[in-house]
Amino acid sequence: MKSKSRRVRRLERHRNRKPPGLNLVSLMDIFTILVFFLLVNSSSDQQLPSSSVLSLPESASETVPQETLRVIVTEHDVLVEGRPVVKVEALMAANTEFSTELKEELSYRRSLSREPDSQANNTLTVLADQGISYDIIRKIIRTGQEANYTKIAFAADQVSRQASE
Repeated sequence: MKSKSRRVRRLERHRNRKPPGLNLVSLMDIFTILVFFLLVNSSSDQQLPSSSVLSLPESASETVPQETLRVIVTEHDVLVEGRPVVKVEALMAANTEFSTELKEELSYRRSLSREPDSQANNTLTVLADQGISYDIIRKIIRTGQEANYTKIAFAADQVSRQASE
Protein backbone atom coordinates (compact mmCIF):
# COMPACT_ATOMS: atom_id res chain seq x y z
CA MET A 1 0.00 0.00 0.00
CA LYS A 2 1.22 3.36 -0.95
CA SER A 3 1.74 5.80 1.91
CA LYS A 4 -0.16 9.03 1.87
CA SER A 5 1.58 12.26 1.20
CA ARG A 6 2.07 14.79 3.93
CA ARG A 7 -0.49 17.09 2.38
CA VAL A 8 -3.21 14.41 2.34
CA ARG A 9 -2.52 13.47 5.97
CA ARG A 10 -2.68 17.13 6.98
CA LEU A 11 -6.00 17.59 5.19
CA GLU A 12 -7.45 14.49 6.91
CA ARG A 13 -6.38 15.74 10.30
CA HIS A 14 -7.94 19.10 9.51
CA ARG A 15 -11.28 17.48 8.57
CA ASN A 16 -11.34 15.34 11.73
CA ARG A 17 -10.59 18.25 14.02
CA LYS A 18 -13.35 19.10 16.54
CA PRO A 19 -14.36 22.73 17.16
CA PRO A 20 -12.75 24.20 20.28
CA GLY A 21 -14.95 24.36 23.38
CA LEU A 22 -15.65 27.34 25.59
CA ASN A 23 -12.87 27.94 28.13
CA LEU A 24 -14.86 28.06 31.39
CA VAL A 25 -11.87 28.58 33.67
CA SER A 26 -11.16 32.04 32.29
CA LEU A 27 -14.85 32.93 32.34
CA MET A 28 -15.18 31.87 35.98
CA ASP A 29 -12.10 33.92 36.90
CA ILE A 30 -13.60 37.02 35.31
CA PHE A 31 -16.93 36.58 37.10
CA THR A 32 -15.19 35.92 40.43
CA ILE A 33 -13.22 39.14 40.11
CA LEU A 34 -16.37 41.02 39.09
CA VAL A 35 -18.35 39.73 42.08
CA PHE A 36 -15.49 40.55 44.46
CA PHE A 37 -15.20 44.07 43.00
CA LEU A 38 -18.93 44.67 43.40
CA LEU A 39 -18.95 43.39 46.98
CA VAL A 40 -16.04 45.62 48.00
CA ASN A 41 -17.42 48.73 46.33
CA SER A 42 -21.03 48.25 47.37
CA SER A 43 -20.41 49.28 50.96
CA SER A 44 -21.28 52.87 51.71
CA ASP A 45 -19.06 55.20 53.69
CA GLN A 46 -22.13 57.03 54.84
CA GLN A 47 -23.23 54.30 57.19
CA LEU A 48 -23.88 55.58 60.67
CA PRO A 49 -23.01 53.82 63.91
CA SER A 50 -25.44 51.18 65.09
CA SER A 51 -28.53 52.23 66.99
CA SER A 52 -27.25 50.49 70.11
CA VAL A 53 -24.47 53.11 70.36
CA LEU A 54 -26.46 56.23 69.42
CA SER A 55 -30.05 57.32 69.28
CA LEU A 56 -30.05 60.16 66.74
CA PRO A 57 -32.81 62.76 66.54
CA GLU A 58 -35.22 62.49 63.60
CA SER A 59 -35.36 64.74 60.53
CA ALA A 60 -37.55 64.97 57.43
CA SER A 61 -34.88 66.48 55.16
CA GLU A 62 -34.78 65.19 51.59
CA THR A 63 -31.22 66.17 50.72
CA VAL A 64 -28.44 63.67 51.19
CA PRO A 65 -25.51 65.02 53.22
CA GLN A 66 -22.08 65.02 51.66
CA GLU A 67 -19.24 62.99 53.16
CA THR A 68 -17.44 65.02 55.82
CA LEU A 69 -15.35 64.46 58.94
CA ARG A 70 -17.56 62.88 61.62
CA VAL A 71 -17.39 63.49 65.34
CA ILE A 72 -19.43 60.88 67.21
CA VAL A 73 -20.53 61.61 70.77
CA THR A 74 -21.60 58.58 72.80
CA GLU A 75 -22.44 58.35 76.49
CA HIS A 76 -18.81 57.87 77.46
CA ASP A 77 -16.54 58.91 74.57
CA VAL A 78 -16.03 61.46 71.83
CA LEU A 79 -14.84 59.69 68.68
CA VAL A 80 -13.42 61.17 65.48
CA GLU A 81 -14.08 58.83 62.55
CA GLY A 82 -14.56 55.96 65.02
CA ARG A 83 -11.32 56.60 66.96
CA PRO A 84 -11.73 57.58 70.65
CA VAL A 85 -10.19 60.98 71.32
CA VAL A 86 -11.50 62.23 74.66
CA LYS A 87 -13.84 61.02 77.41
CA VAL A 88 -17.12 62.87 77.91
CA GLU A 89 -16.40 63.20 81.64
CA ALA A 90 -13.07 64.88 80.90
CA LEU A 91 -14.74 67.21 78.43
CA MET A 92 -17.35 68.22 81.01
CA ALA A 93 -14.74 68.67 83.75
CA ALA A 94 -12.56 70.96 81.60
CA ASN A 95 -12.83 74.64 82.50
CA THR A 96 -12.12 75.75 78.94
CA GLU A 97 -14.63 76.28 76.14
CA PHE A 98 -12.92 73.68 73.92
CA SER A 99 -10.95 70.45 74.15
CA THR A 100 -7.27 70.60 73.22
CA GLU A 101 -7.15 66.84 72.49
CA LEU A 102 -10.11 67.11 70.13
CA LYS A 103 -8.69 70.24 68.50
CA GLU A 104 -5.37 68.47 67.83
CA GLU A 105 -7.15 65.49 66.28
CA LEU A 106 -9.39 67.69 64.11
CA SER A 107 -6.41 69.75 62.94
CA TYR A 108 -4.48 66.56 62.17
CA ARG A 109 -7.40 65.13 60.16
CA ARG A 110 -7.67 68.41 58.26
CA SER A 111 -3.96 68.33 57.40
CA LEU A 112 -4.36 64.81 55.92
CA SER A 113 -6.81 66.10 53.32
CA ARG A 114 -5.64 66.51 49.72
CA GLU A 115 -7.70 69.69 49.31
CA PRO A 116 -7.37 71.62 52.59
CA ASP A 117 -9.71 74.47 51.54
CA SER A 118 -12.46 72.41 49.92
CA GLN A 119 -16.08 72.76 51.03
CA ALA A 120 -16.23 69.17 52.36
CA ASN A 121 -13.02 69.71 54.33
CA ASN A 122 -14.46 72.82 56.02
CA THR A 123 -17.49 70.91 57.27
CA LEU A 124 -17.67 68.91 60.47
CA THR A 125 -20.59 66.55 61.13
CA VAL A 126 -21.56 65.92 64.74
CA LEU A 127 -23.42 62.70 65.55
CA ALA A 128 -24.67 62.94 69.10
CA ASP A 129 -27.07 60.85 71.13
CA GLN A 130 -30.37 62.56 71.95
CA GLY A 131 -29.55 62.41 75.66
CA ILE A 132 -26.19 64.23 75.41
CA SER A 133 -26.04 67.54 77.25
CA TYR A 134 -25.93 70.67 75.13
CA ASP A 135 -22.89 71.85 77.11
CA ILE A 136 -20.87 68.99 75.62
CA ILE A 137 -22.14 69.70 72.12
CA ARG A 138 -21.36 73.41 72.56
CA LYS A 139 -17.77 72.55 73.54
CA ILE A 140 -17.44 70.30 70.49
CA ILE A 141 -18.78 73.06 68.23
CA ARG A 142 -16.37 75.59 69.77
CA THR A 143 -13.49 73.11 69.31
CA GLY A 144 -14.44 72.69 65.65
CA GLN A 145 -14.38 76.46 65.22
CA GLU A 146 -10.95 76.63 66.89
CA ALA A 147 -9.73 73.98 64.40
CA ASN A 148 -10.94 76.23 61.50
CA TYR A 149 -14.04 74.27 60.52
CA THR A 150 -16.44 76.86 59.13
CA LYS A 151 -19.54 74.66 58.82
CA ILE A 152 -20.87 72.41 61.58
CA ALA A 153 -23.59 69.93 60.61
CA PHE A 154 -25.67 67.66 62.82
CA ALA A 155 -26.69 64.12 61.83
CA ALA A 156 -30.21 62.86 62.30
CA ASP A 157 -32.23 59.79 61.33
CA GLN A 158 -34.30 60.47 58.23
CA VAL A 159 -38.02 59.85 58.52
CA SER A 160 -40.65 60.15 55.81
CA ARG A 161 -42.75 63.28 55.59
CA GLN A 162 -45.93 61.31 56.27
CA ALA A 163 -44.55 59.90 59.53
CA SER A 164 -43.43 63.33 60.75
CA GLU A 165 -46.84 65.01 60.18
